[in-house]
Amino acid sequence: MTNSHEDEPFFITEEIEAEMIAAGYVFEPPAHFTTTNSYELYGLRPGETVAEAIARHQAEQKAEPAVRRLTADELTELRRDMAESSQWMQNELRRRKTEKESDDF
Repeated sequence: MTNSHEDEPFFITEEIEAEMIAAGYVFEPPAHFTTTNSYELYGLRPGETVAEAIARHQAEQKAEPAVRRLTADELTELRRDMAESSQWMQNELRRRKTEKESDDF
């Protein structure tokens, strides 16, 4: 069995698994599996290695924070909007309940 020092992913085919077992390696698949690929995870571009895509993806994540704190005005507006929505929903549920009760008679 040959050793590779490349940074590219290593896929274990049935042939490679057989070589590894013959060399005394006990084959154990990882504890978790993924159903996605590097194109979906890191936006792998043509001609780009997985390592390059990961590095670019991490740099982009640092450059653009995923979460920002709301300003005091935004927080006040959000709370007001939530209170209005809650009141609307309560009124709507009351209306539907009354409508259903009148339909039952």
